[in-house]
Amino acid sequence: MTASVTNQMSSLLPNTWDEEADVIIVGYGFAGSAAAIAAHDAGATVLLLEKAPEQYKGGNSRVNAQILFWPNDIEKAKTYFKALAGPYMDNISEEMVEVWATEMHANRAYLEGLGMKPVLAGGAEFPEFAGSDCVQMLVHNDKQIAGNDKSSFSLGSNDLLGGERLWNGVTEPALAARKIRTLYETAAVKLVKDDGEVVGLIAEQNGKRISIKANRAVILTCGGFENNPTMVRTYLEGLPHIYPAGTPYNTGDGITMGIDVGADLWHMSNIAGPEFFFKAPDIPVSRWINIPHQDSYLFVGNDGTRFTAEGTPCMGADRHGKTKVHGVWMQQLTPVPVYMVFDEAFRKAGSIGESFACWDVTHGNRYDWSADNLREVDKGWIKRANTIRDLAPLINLAPDVLEATVKRYNTFAKDGTDADYDRAKAYMAPLQAAPYYAMELTPSFVNTQGGPRRNKDAQIIGLDGKPIPRLYSAGELGSIYSFNYNAGGNVGECFAFGRIAGRNAAREAPLRGQAAPAAIPRPAAAKN
Repeated sequence: MTASVTNQMSSLLPNTWDEEADVIIVGYGFAGSAAAIAAHDAGATVLLLEKAPEQYKGGNSRVNAQILFWPNDIEKAKTYFKALAGPYMDNISEEMVEVWATEMHANRAYLEGLGMKPVLAGGAEFPEFAGSDCVQMLVHNDKQIAGNDKSSFSLGSNDLLGGERLWNGVTEPALAARKIRTLYETAAVKLVKDDGEVVGLIAEQNGKRISIKANRAVILTCGGFENNPTMVRTYLEGLPHIYPAGTPYNTGDGITMGIDVGADLWHMSNIAGPEFFFKAPDIPVSRWINIPHQDSYLFVGNDGTRFTAEGTPCMGADRHGKTKVHGVWMQQLTPVPVYMVFDEAFRKAGSIGESFACWDVTHGNRYDWSADNLREVDKGWIKRANTIRDLAPLINLAPDVLEATVKRYNTFAKDGTDADYDRAKAYMAPLQAAPYYAMELTPSFVNTQGGPRRNKDAQIIGLDGKPIPRLYSAGELGSIYSFNYNAGGNVGECFAFGRIAGRNAAREAPLRGQAAPAAIPRPAAAKN
């Protein structure tokens, strides 16, 4: 049967409900999974809603490097968090930092309980920050990384990253064992309130609107607004366009629903990025690029000059889209269009577009990038010319400017000192082997960080500073991270606040008078 809703934009109760459960969770990724497991184990009935088709479930949780940020010391974790936030601690309370640190520390024991086999894959992304020595980057795998230590951030090896290891090997089996019901291709569009409380929602399924009742609470775990161009231009500065490297189904639905019920927003201008990836015309998302072990390349902006210390994404001067300018961490500039210019030695060094953690790769839509990059030259994705001067018009740049830029960079590379952007000597080589190439890059990211503000109990906070009754969130939507970001932090936050949201939602007094379930025991402390 179909719900009768007199006005699609009102919060009036439907005359009938098409579905119901104690806890309704919107979004099926790590956060939704953790919330569902916690609520189910507390005795609540759970219904998961996923906007994407079943084969595309998982959102960004399936397409990242599958790294878990784990602090082995709670007090040091609090110090490191504050160092990451820097001057952007205004609306993050001490109790929020305490809960974040405590639950992030609990993640290891929690995931080991679900079957994770943690392997060290590096240390803090900002090792110079106070408290960074507590950070361990963990992946789910049976292997060890030879010679790796935790003193500095390392992406390790591709055979340990990506590959959906944490998703396929840990969270998916745990959710399947609980037989939690999921409705796919079901997009939540509006929350329903009754006397100030959230009692359900309206969703779109197969072109129709259905009403879903939540007897205890609704939890929003539906990600950010990476694929909503209007929100990108509204909330993010200097990005006239940007493409997701993660799921294309993140279009800001939780933000829209939150605003509609009076939620306060936070951290809307912060993103884990941008990085510079490649966007093919016939693929809906951007693609992570590799920098082969050959350093004869540079990035130029739309005026033909360099603008950053080039490097592998998330490494070197660029750390998840933040760069150091005059001693201060700032958002990476994005003078689009951006081009990577390189020589024949770079072209022959390896596949530029081989990827291990992008949406198209994960979901079987993989474009098979050539090992020598020549197929992409033939497709016109990479431009080629015999000289830098001849290359410039192919990318609409002034020949004199591009020649001067390459000449200046080559001088730096030969001298071993980058006087403009301090690119490390070990990662510079001159462009001197013809022919020369240019490839347009696009600013990209896996996720945004902003959304409805949450408190220590994972409740969404209204503009009046009070929790909106029976409404919770976890994960990327309304993330706690306000500025600098450490890799694996969103994955960890998904589990930490997913558990909080799930167990607290299950503890809500039921609408129909059932007894509330017993309290849920917290996981035991993990060993270092």
